[in-house]
Amino acid sequence: KQWYQRRVRGDIADVKGSVLLEHRESTSYVIACEDATVACGDVREQSEGPDNAEIFTALPGSAANKVALKTGYDKFLTVGVDGSITGRAEAIGAREEFTVSFNAEHQTLVGCNGRYLTFNKDGSIGCTGTEAKESCEVVIRTRGDKVRKQETLAEKEKKGSAREYEVNYVKLYQKFQDKKLKLSDKGVKNLKEARKEGRFHEEMLDRREKMKSDRYCM
Repeated sequence: KQWYQRRVRGDIADVKGSVLLEHRESTSYVIACEDATVACGDVREQSEGPDNAEIFTALPGSAANKVALKTGYDKFLTVGVDGSITGRAEAIGAREEFTVSFNAEHQTLVGCNGRYLTFNKDGSIGCTGTEAKESCEVVIRTRGDKVRKQETLAEKEKKGSAREYEVNYVKLYQKFQDKKLKLSDKGVKNLKEARKEGRFHEEMLDRREKMKSDRYCM
């Protein structure tokens, strides 16, 4: 299917699934490299299809204007303290979320360090920009499929009981070596308190990190 430019006004939840990140100035796409770095790919005509390494999967973040990006290597993009971007993370945390802003012509992505994703002249990419200059302008392209709005993690947390959400959350990450679902032995009291205090997602991450059977944690 033909890739086209989808512009969304203020709600990144409308952009999900397979996406391309195009450098607006050069009409090249962000590419995930085998060494877990990211860079600008070759300049392309709009009629050309992308390489597999240029296709990312967009997933909703903890807020409506945030998104996580998974590479074709099944790893999430992470922003380092120095603004470097790598694709090694196996789960979504604060460092894997990008804040997206929209205007009439393009988008910008801001990392957890508060800096704009920037396309450098040498082809490298990093979250180093302090201002939204032309070198920070991104065009998010998706397939021509009709996209349904996807709930953010914050919206999902408000639905159902704390235990129901925990079960659904664990199913996303846990290995089923013995085909038995393993939940934290901390019970639901802490989850209920975390929900009231607005830190439900953080509590779930803490639980996941402590469980040896978790799919993505040692």
